[in-house]
Amino acid sequence: MRKYCRAYRLGDLRQFPAWTEKHSEHDAERTDETIVYLWDDLSVVESPILHNENLFDTITPEWQDFCQHTLQFAIPEDLQYAYQDQAK
Repeated sequence: MRKYCRAYRLGDLRQFPAWTEKHSEHDAERTDETIVYLWDDLSVVESPILHNENLFDTITPEWQDFCQHTLQFAIPEDLQYAYQDQAK
C-alpha cells in the first residue's frame, strides 16, 4: 500500500536516461512544468488522489539510484513509523 508521495516537475524526472512515459488518448499535453507525483514504491502518477494509470513504473536499480541521489527522494524521518510494520 502506498503511503507517501512527493511532487516533482516532470522535466526533473525526464532527466533519467531510460525515462519513458505512458500515454492514453485522454491525456492532456504534458510539459516539463507538469507536476507529477513519485510514490514510495518509485512509481510515478499524475494525481496523488485519483486512481489513475502510472506514467512510469519501470523500477530498476538505476531508477532507484536516480530517485535517491539525483531527486533526493526519501521517506521523511517523521513518517518512518508508518513503514515499520511492513518490515516484520
